[in-house]
Amino acid sequence: MASGLLLKQRSVCLSGIREVRYAVSVRPPVSRRAVVAAERRRLVVRAAGPTAECDCPPAPAPKAPHWQQTLDELAKPKEQRKVMIAQIAPAVRVAIAETMGLNPGDVTVGQMVTGLRMLGFDYVFDTLFGADLTIMEEGTELLHRLQDHLEQHPNKEEPLPMFTSCCPGWVAMVEKSNPELIPYLSSCKSPQMMLGAVIKNYFAAEAGAKPEDICNVSVMPCVRKQGEADREWFNTTGLARDVDHVMTTAELGKIFVERGIKLNELQESPFDNPVGEGSGGGLLFGTTGGVMEAALRTVYEVVTQKPLDRIVFEDVRGLEGIKESTLHLTPGPTSPFKAFAGADGAGITLNIAVANGLGNAKKLIKQLAAGESKYDFIEVMACPGGCIGGGGQPRSADKQILQKRQAAMYDLDERAVIRRSHENPLIGALYEKFLGEPNGHKAHELLHTHYVAGGVPDEK
Repeated sequence: MASGLLLKQRSVCLSGIREVRYAVSVRPPVSRRAVVAAERRRLVVRAAGPTAECDCPPAPAPKAPHWQQTLDELAKPKEQRKVMIAQIAPAVRVAIAETMGLNPGDVTVGQMVTGLRMLGFDYVFDTLFGADLTIMEEGTELLHRLQDHLEQHPNKEEPLPMFTSCCPGWVAMVEKSNPELIPYLSSCKSPQMMLGAVIKNYFAAEAGAKPEDICNVSVMPCVRKQGEADREWFNTTGLARDVDHVMTTAELGKIFVERGIKLNELQESPFDNPVGEGSGGGLLFGTTGGVMEAALRTVYEVVTQKPLDRIVFEDVRGLEGIKESTLHLTPGPTSPFKAFAGADGAGITLNIAVANGLGNAKKLIKQLAAGESKYDFIEVMACPGGCIGGGGQPRSADKQILQKRQAAMYDLDERAVIRRSHENPLIGALYEKFLGEPNGHKAHELLHTHYVAGGVPDEK
């Protein structure tokens, strides 16, 4: 598939726009020293408050960090506080033990659920549910784009290759440094934000609570998730943020240690439902190649209408910088893709790639722009190793820590009862009762997003 051509043409076009923009700039150059001096004077004047020189209001007091705001809400009397909900990201469960001097995976997710309830949370959900939702939406979006391309009338608003969009570090790079790639990003929100929208809209109604009376706290391996949750349009009810607070694995681990809660000694507790549990495929979101593998498990079975012979995609596993693979899909008898199987019935070829870290993503972008590589679906994770190596994870001097965390993720997937996102019965029930169909009107309204060329100002 000549999916690299559109990217090449678009890149050249934007390059020309940038050249014109620079050419019409006639502002005289200002030295960096002058800029720094002017900024210092402004800050000094502002800190002093209204004066004869400046009547601007004093700078607002900085907000407490998210973890502190969470503890403040939990400390309120039960009758005065909001309904407290925690959601746990996939990569958190394999690293939380390290905050207590244990090995990756030594604390079970069930023990984490018990610990969070001891802190005072009323409900604990698994972000794996949001990851399964992401696969349903992203897989459907990929198939729509692929069908447009095969019919030889590609949608200019949704071209190929399609890039994953669940990593805020990668999204920020596209918005700020490569805005010409925005049409190629999946419009799907991240699992954190999808689950946030479901909690504030669907679960709130099921529980008889107002969205503004729910405090939804995400436990994430990534420091960029806080800025993601701050985006003003992630307020699908119009009444309250979809995700109120975000704390990192390291921050939550420190809280447990300070409270004397030894997670590895606790009994296990189940997640709450009806939006609380996920599949092994959703769990793989926590490591590089995992989003791709989870998506392929579903896309393959939707197109071929038969189960995979082997559910593990070894080609996208591991910690290599760039991983590539080709997947051959033979459409099933009633598949909408049967018309594209070819005269010999050979089927459809899907070219995929995984970029582990932003440096490798930049290499892939250059190859695509130069027409050297052609892909249909590309996964990008900003941090080496993916979320298991996120900036919110515990710091480790162990040079093999990423391999150990990744091995723990694969082990949890192997032991999962449900390993395909589309087989999660809770996901099926949500679409039947509330969302309608994947990529349908309500799903687009709640589970999809848009991007900002140049980036969101002041986003952390």
